[in-house]
Amino acid sequence: MNEIESAYHNAYLLITGRTTYDELAENDVFYLPENHEDPQVVLKYYESIEDYEKCKEIMSLTHEGKG
Repeated sequence: MNEIESAYHNAYLLITGRTTYDELAENDVFYLPENHEDPQVVLKYYESIEDYEKCKEIMSLTHEGKG
Protein backbone atom coordinates (compact mmCIF):
# COMPACT_ATOMS: atom_id res chain seq x y z
CA MET A 1 0.00 0.00 0.00
CA ASN A 2 1.50 3.36 -0.99
CA GLU A 3 1.28 6.54 1.12
CA ILE A 4 -1.85 7.84 -0.63
CA GLU A 5 -3.69 4.55 -0.29
CA SER A 6 -2.61 4.31 3.34
CA ALA A 7 -3.76 7.87 4.06
CA TYR A 8 -7.24 7.30 2.68
CA HIS A 9 -7.50 3.88 4.30
CA ASN A 10 -6.68 5.46 7.67
CA ALA A 11 -9.27 8.19 7.07
CA TYR A 12 -11.83 5.54 6.12
CA LEU A 13 -11.11 3.66 9.35
CA LEU A 14 -11.53 6.84 11.39
CA ILE A 15 -14.77 7.86 9.67
CA THR A 16 -16.30 4.41 10.14
CA GLY A 17 -15.20 4.19 13.76
CA ARG A 18 -12.93 1.21 13.20
CA THR A 19 -9.93 3.01 14.70
CA THR A 20 -8.99 6.08 16.69
CA TYR A 21 -6.20 8.64 16.45
CA ASP A 22 -4.60 7.01 19.48
CA GLU A 23 -4.58 3.62 17.78
CA LEU A 24 -3.09 5.11 14.60
CA ALA A 25 -0.43 6.84 16.71
CA GLU A 26 0.74 3.45 17.98
CA ASN A 27 2.37 3.01 14.57
CA ASP A 28 5.70 4.70 14.03
CA VAL A 29 4.25 6.71 11.12
CA PHE A 30 0.75 7.09 9.75
CA TYR A 31 -0.70 9.20 6.97
CA LEU A 32 -3.96 11.08 6.58
CA PRO A 33 -5.19 13.10 3.61
CA GLU A 34 -5.84 16.81 3.89
CA ASN A 35 -9.36 17.47 5.23
CA HIS A 36 -9.61 13.81 6.22
CA GLU A 37 -12.42 14.53 8.68
CA ASP A 38 -14.73 15.45 5.79
CA PRO A 39 -16.46 12.26 4.62
CA GLN A 40 -16.91 13.80 1.15
CA VAL A 41 -13.11 13.95 0.70
CA VAL A 42 -12.77 10.26 1.49
CA LEU A 43 -15.86 9.39 -0.55
CA LYS A 44 -14.48 11.10 -3.66
CA TYR A 45 -11.24 9.12 -3.37
CA TYR A 46 -13.06 5.79 -3.14
CA GLU A 47 -15.32 6.77 -6.04
CA SER A 48 -12.23 7.53 -8.12
CA ILE A 49 -10.80 4.05 -7.53
CA GLU A 50 -14.26 2.47 -7.90
CA ASP A 51 -14.39 0.91 -4.44
CA TYR A 52 -18.15 1.13 -4.25
CA GLU A 53 -18.51 -0.97 -1.09
CA LYS A 54 -16.60 1.66 0.88
CA CYS A 55 -18.56 4.42 -0.90
CA LYS A 56 -21.83 2.81 0.13
CA GLU A 57 -20.72 2.56 3.75
CA ILE A 58 -19.45 6.16 3.88
CA MET A 59 -22.67 7.42 2.29
CA SER A 60 -24.81 5.48 4.77
CA LEU A 61 -22.85 7.02 7.67
CA THR A 62 -23.12 10.56 6.32
CA HIS A 63 -26.88 10.23 5.75
CA GLU A 64 -27.76 8.75 9.17
CA GLY A 65 -30.31 10.81 10.96
CA LYS A 66 -31.25 12.78 7.84
CA GLY A 67 -34.52 12.29 6.15
